Amino acid sequence: MAPFSSAPVCNQGAADCDTRRVIRAWYTRLQFPAEFDAEFDAALLAYTVPADAKIEDYDVKEEDGKKNLLHFLYFCEETARRYAALGIPEEILLATLADIVTYTKHWSGIKGTLVLFELPWLVRHLTARIFRLGRLQFCTGKSECDIPKIGVKKEDPILEVHIPEGEKLSTDACLASFDEARAHFAKYYPDFTYACFTCHSWLLDETLRKYLSEGSNILAFGDLFTRLFSDRSDALLHYIFRWDTTEKNLSEFTPTNSFAARIKAAVEAGEEFHETYGWRA
Repeated sequence: MAPFSSAPVCNQGAADCDTRRVIRAWYTRLQFPAEFDAEFDAALLAYTVPADAKIEDYDVKEEDGKKNLLHFLYFCEETARRYAALGIPEEILLATLADIVTYTKHWSGIKGTLVLFELPWLVRHLTARIFRLGRLQFCTGKSECDIPKIGVKKEDPILEVHIPEGEKLSTDACLASFDEARAHFAKYYPDFTYACFTCHSWLLDETLRKYLSEGSNILAFGDLFTRLFSDRSDALLHYIFRWDTTEKNLSEFTPTNSFAARIKAAVEAGEEFHETYGWRA
């Protein structure tokens, strides 16, 4: 995809122009929506990203969302080099880095201007710890608790399973992702030994059985795991409504489908939802 024609000319020094070209190239490769183009152009001219900037040194508590976006797009270049050195296909790189676009959309919608947050989460993507492999994402991690049935101790290495936004969460697609993950880590990270897959998500919450039919993809996904423990959480509201939704401001949001309507009514009636931790061999 060619850069959009409104791109301003760089009149800065050679190093600044080089970093701007890198940032623009990644903005284009990740296919940001055209609605962001004007703000992106303005930010690209207004901010300077040092050529020696590194993801490991970046302050993930930075409150300037435009600065965050430009730096994280610049960091994609080093991530691409890491993938190339490991021989990981470009299609996995682009699928994984698509989360930068996702969270730019979320937070720009909330703030009303082009910004990027969720930086601690996105550091995983840019340091090649997490990969989107088919429908699911897999991240190197450590077990949150003992799992006696399979001899796992807390802090033992595992593969975390995360669920990116996208197509339906079909069981077949998820099972294919697990197979892809096993092959991926065996090929590209042969020294990383893990005991099992784990998932800590609202999607594993047994409370959802009251609000979904037995044929639900969400319930089927949860049942792929052996559940271990649950903590009360309103995390599901972030995904069903908007990223900044909580029990306190839920009344401000209008459901866009019947499931969202049922969840909103349940929360307002005092129902408690959870994030549940489970494992899968």
